[in-house]
Amino acid sequence: MLQELMNNFYFTEKEAKVYLAALKLGRSRVSDIAKSAELNRITTYEVLKRLLQMGVAHSAVYSGVKTFVVVAPSLLVEKMQSRLQVAQQILPRLALLNRANSNKPSIAFFEGADGLRTIYEGTLACQDKVILNIANPQNLLATIGHDFFTQYVRKRAKRKIQVKVLLPDTPENKKFKSEEKKSKREIKLFDAQKYPLPNEVLIYDNKVAMLSFASLIGVVVEDKDIVQSLRSMWQMVWDAV
Repeated sequence: MLQELMNNFYFTEKEAKVYLAALKLGRSRVSDIAKSAELNRITTYEVLKRLLQMGVAHSAVYSGVKTFVVVAPSLLVEKMQSRLQVAQQILPRLALLNRANSNKPSIAFFEGADGLRTIYEGTLACQDKVILNIANPQNLLATIGHDFFTQYVRKRAKRKIQVKVLLPDTPENKKFKSEEKKSKREIKLFDAQKYPLPNEVLIYDNKVAMLSFASLIGVVVEDKDIVQSLRSMWQMVWDAV
């Protein structure tokens, strides 16, 4: 659980393992940190070099042996706060650039479970406050993880973003439907046998995201006309169910 929180907070999975191992050990050799992190020595050394570049680790040579130590957790919080302040300062300029290119079609590709999580995180910026969704929750949860999805739902609800979801009619999804109000979801079920659906589609603003859980790839298309067509098709299905 602690490592998962660290992943969301600041680090990649391996960076979190190495940071936590070094934090527990104090100043240590690469081999000791690698053993504690359950990674090989070469990988651990490469991760430590990244932590040095990030300013969250320091190295020193003692008795001819290179050792590493990481900064205290409180300093990580300070670094995140500093990053947030910088982001807030440049946000107005970035928004201007985004508006200047908002009418240009674009396609973005994402790979791996982290890539699919990134797509989901991106929907939290939904300006229309409504996401149209065709989903298979069991495949989704098996890929991005229950903890991540629970946090995502909380963030989405806090931002008052409503989701209208088409789900296969299964016992598991009927449970989702029974919880729809507290999660700011509106759910309709369709025949799972007649219409098999292994993947997922998210439609929001002028974007459509398509996620393949078997291939662990995702595509986000931003184009007003394409999205309007898919939005209309989604609505036809919704009205017919």
